[in-house]
Amino acid sequence: MIFNLFINLCVLITFISIAHFYFRDKDVRQNKSVLIKIINGVCSGSLGILLMVFSMHITPTVLIDFRVIPIILSSLYGGLLPTIIASLITGNFRILYFGISRGSVFAVIVILLMAIGCTVINLIKTQRKNKLVYNIIFAIILNSIKMIILINNPKLLAEGLIVYCFGLLFVSYFMFKFTEYLSESVKLHKRLENQATVDFLTGLNNVREFNTSLNNIEQQAIRKGESISMIYLDIDYFKKINDVYGHIAGDIVLKKLADILTNTCRSFDIISRNGGEEFSVILLDCSSIYAFTIAERLRKKVEGNQFNISNEVSIHITISIGVATYPDTTDNVNKLTNYADIALYEAKRNGRNKVVVYNNNKVMPKFQLEQFL
Repeated sequence: MIFNLFINLCVLITFISIAHFYFRDKDVRQNKSVLIKIINGVCSGSLGILLMVFSMHITPTVLIDFRVIPIILSSLYGGLLPTIIASLITGNFRILYFGISRGSVFAVIVILLMAIGCTVINLIKTQRKNKLVYNIIFAIILNSIKMIILINNPKLLAEGLIVYCFGLLFVSYFMFKFTEYLSESVKLHKRLENQATVDFLTGLNNVREFNTSLNNIEQQAIRKGESISMIYLDIDYFKKINDVYGHIAGDIVLKKLADILTNTCRSFDIISRNGGEEFSVILLDCSSIYAFTIAERLRKKVEGNQFNISNEVSIHITISIGVATYPDTTDNVNKLTNYADIALYEAKRNGRNKVVVYNNNKVMPKFQLEQFL
């Protein structure tokens, strides 16, 4: 009997581990997809079937296993639809595999009542671990009543109740902790993955993600013959802001600038913070004319914006911008970043608060651009 309980535990661990591997990128608790919920229910029902295959026979018609755990888990992590599907699969298998008998009828009734009970308990506004406790108590009550009705031998009844109750408590607690551990590990993995590609202060792409994206886009542009424009921009006299108002004020300015970039550029453009007060925008399928238009719009919007760094203090800032476009202003897509950077520093050298366009080893300030175009 104990050996079969151990097999049930191993089946649970294996099944949940496999499910976690395939669904680790989808939060089944928050996912509203009907397909995901159906898959959840089918998987839970299949797990219930496996557990019944390794059932322990108390009498020829009375079996003990942990088929209620998949129903409980599907309720806690999936909701109503997966719970109904899991209970229907489990109940039908109980009759088809073991045949119709008094024990089978009671088993199906218990399964259906568990589905209803789990659904009702899941509606209670409390912590998930409390819902688990309520579900386990409900399962113990239902199965205890079933065994009391079906088992006439007092010794077998006592043995079955003890093994089932303590076994269910132990396995449920272990599986809940194991499932929560897997969920937390997924959250931690996603957090670390996000930190590896996102700038912690602004929420924009960091320089690592910028390099990855640029490399992919460059290759795509060469294959498809599309234009790529690069905007490189820098906050003018940013060091003075930190010196006069402090680094917290500087961080406020950087975050506000990131918001302006996000709201001004197109939704599919790739905006990054490349370090310090330097930002970049990769403009996909964008000609030099349109890139200049976007850059000038950014410059004016920043210049006219009021940056509130405290309740009492607000400041104005300006930015310098360098622009390079493949193939309009350079035929070397691999040096697009370098050319945009050269144009940026030319803008700063010529008085700041300017847009400068790089063109075949030359840089052109705003007032010369019309002649170029």
